[in-house]
Amino acid sequence: MALFLITSVCDEGIYESNFKVVEAESKEAIAQDMLDNPYRWEQFLRSTTVWWDLTYYEYKYGEPRGWSPKELLEQIDSTSVDGDSYFQVRIHEIKTIEKVRDKSGQDAS
Repeated sequence: MALFLITSVCDEGIYESNFKVVEAESKEAIAQDMLDNPYRWEQFLRSTTVWWDLTYYEYKYGEPRGWSPKELLEQIDSTSVDGDSYFQVRIHEIKTIEKVRDKSGQDAS
């Protein structure tokens, strides 16, 4: 399993509640979870253009949007910051974890 950083950024930057690290098989697995459980991801997606398609579309038309995980990832990658109206969401795989060393050169614990 890999680690992924998920961010939701507005024009004011990023806050502690707007990012999280998750362990998953792939970006596609995260996207599938977003499709299956959109309200679990609400704090990240509500202020994006994607939110309507994931939640209100089904409510209005009586059927889900029908996106595949890959299509959802494309939609997420197209999000952008528009002041504090719309947020940009990104999913990044964490490939390297660096350790901070103490004064003696040992890994800090």
